[in-house]
Amino acid sequence: PKVARAPKVAKAAPKVAKPAAKAVPARSVTRPSERRAQHQRAGVLRVVAIAAGALLALALVVVVALFALRNSSLFAITSIEFDPTEHVSAEDGQSLAQVPEGATLLNVDTDQIEESLRKNPWVASASFARVPPGTLKITIEEQQPAALVLMSSGTVAWYLSEENTWIEPTRVEAAEGQSVNDAALAIAEARGCLLVTDVPSTVDPEPGAPATDEVLDAVRQFQEGFSDDFASQVVCYSVPSTENVSCVLASGVEISLGTPTEISLKESIVRGYLDQSEGRLVRINVRVTSSPAFREIDSSN
Repeated sequence: PKVARAPKVAKAAPKVAKPAAKAVPARSVTRPSERRAQHQRAGVLRVVAIAAGALLALALVVVVALFALRNSSLFAITSIEFDPTEHVSAEDGQSLAQVPEGATLLNVDTDQIEESLRKNPWVASASFARVPPGTLKITIEEQQPAALVLMSSGTVAWYLSEENTWIEPTRVEAAEGQSVNDAALAIAEARGCLLVTDVPSTVDPEPGAPATDEVLDAVRQFQEGFSDDFASQVVCYSVPSTENVSCVLASGVEISLGTPTEISLKESIVRGYLDQSEGRLVRINVRVTSSPAFREIDSSN
């Protein structure tokens, strides 16, 4: 008998995965308002770039022109105008200025001229104005005296500047019946500065030189250590030594201060006495703050 064979089963073809479809980026849509803004920004940048280039070109032209004119005889200094002050005449100023020959308004070294002018101790600073085509105007500011220092000789006093430099001497001439100290005080008050008396002979002033003496440093320490209100009441200091400093107030009260230590405490003690005295005090001693003393006027005269 014939045996029936099983029918052949056809093998299924393997499935091949289809490649994924590529994502297509969405196209950005620029709005009309944004396009206009971008266009305006680009225009502004172009204008700024053009303007910057023009300014740079103009600056280069100016620099070249100044360089060309710097030494030109067109601006050669032909005259100097000097504003005189109380202690520096026009002749002295022009003589001290020493403007180099051939200098022009564009190349003149004003720093060097100011340094020459400061050879006069009264000159604190100088300012300059250029007036084309050839005039240089010079204006100076004088030193302000901070003190009038009466020498031990008693007839010569020196002005001391706010910068602590010696300016120049002046002779003190006392009137009949007037003491030299009173005559010097009148000069100091007219100048609006302190009077310093009884300085030792070791103090040797020189015009324009700094004052480095210990006794004068003691005066500065007291003035700077006092309150502004109290310091303004002091009209005179006596400094025979750094250990024996005294002062006189505008009211006439004499204060023995001693060394420049415990300055604030000494002022406080003096103020306490003055507040309680009702104008009767003539002398206060605060050399030793632990044991101060005072003396009252014992007469109605």
